[in-house]
Amino acid sequence: MKLKIFLSSRNDDILDLPDGVNLTEMRKSIAAKIEAIRFLGKEIFEVSINEEFGADASTDSYNKCLLEIQDSDFVIVLYNGNAGWAPTGIDMGICHAELDAALNVSTKKTAVINMKKYFKPSEKDDAEIARNAAFEKYLLDLNLFNNPVKLPEAQKNRSGFENELLNEIEREIRKHLDERIRLSNLYFNIAGNNKISLNWKKLKYSDRDMQIKTILSEQLKATATFKDFTYKCYSIPDNMSVEDAKSFTGRPFLNDQDIIEIPTGSETLKYGPLHFIGVYGNATEIQVKNLIGYPDISVIKEDFGIYVWEQNTHIQLVFLTDCRTPEAVKSKYLLFNSWCVSSGEMENIRKRANARYIIMRAIREAMAIVG
Repeated sequence: MKLKIFLSSRNDDILDLPDGVNLTEMRKSIAAKIEAIRFLGKEIFEVSINEEFGADASTDSYNKCLLEIQDSDFVIVLYNGNAGWAPTGIDMGICHAELDAALNVSTKKTAVINMKKYFKPSEKDDAEIARNAAFEKYLLDLNLFNNPVKLPEAQKNRSGFENELLNEIEREIRKHLDERIRLSNLYFNIAGNNKISLNWKKLKYSDRDMQIKTILSEQLKATATFKDFTYKCYSIPDNMSVEDAKSFTGRPFLNDQDIIEIPTGSETLKYGPLHFIGVYGNATEIQVKNLIGYPDISVIKEDFGIYVWEQNTHIQLVFLTDCRTPEAVKSKYLLFNSWCVSSGEMENIRKRANARYIIMRAIREAMAIVG
């Protein structure tokens, strides 16, 4: 039982402090200290750095690093301003590619520690300058500059920096373990064959539909996140592959122009509609694309289920999967609510909902003209 941690950073860059050391030596030292930690007398961490698995400056090594990312349980990116080397013909540095690969697996799998202020730029050519600029923009766009290393004057040396960096890494590992425990408790609550889940298995579709929609509506009313939105709640009271169950939702966005509320006077502008669909069972990306009837849409799969956005008409649907008990419905909604904030996606959801509202209002006005 080990948590495999991947430390991603440049190798040869030198710390810009007294007794500066390159990142290879520092990462080896930190990896050894983390792996020395014991829990109940057992080793619990395995730290992976590319020096240990034979990565070099080659195309094969580039791909090997990305495969190692996918095999890891947690990725910590040590950002010092440099995106890293790239094979010929590739414009994304290896550090940039490693972070992107980790985020594509799960946003909960990744942390970034910013230590740029303690390293001098080391660009050798225009291609490297471009890679570094792209990496920095990528981090800024994702709002991932949350954990800067900070050193008091008395600790601005190699030893002080290494100790503080180790402390930051340990803090990120603790936060990650806390999150894993929280999520595992959620899934135990969701998946258990207890009396409540057995009762829900016995419900008719119509009764299960009503329960899911009622609980989901209550959750939305109880949180402030979507208070300015027009939204509707639906259910699919079985797996999404079951046509009879899918008919309970249909294609709700077809009537969005009838759902929106036109503000009068000084009323706040409404956003949306945003559609929340509680799925009793599972759903796939293909199934949600088929429901919309158009394959070229953005689909994001996360712990809560699936979020869908159509980029031309700005339809937005949230599929909360595995809603097999009242607790599961609440948990899945809270996971979505948390994802909106932690991923920085909430502002984009709001902008899309604003665009959708404007489109639907224009349709309403056009319908009024022709009667």
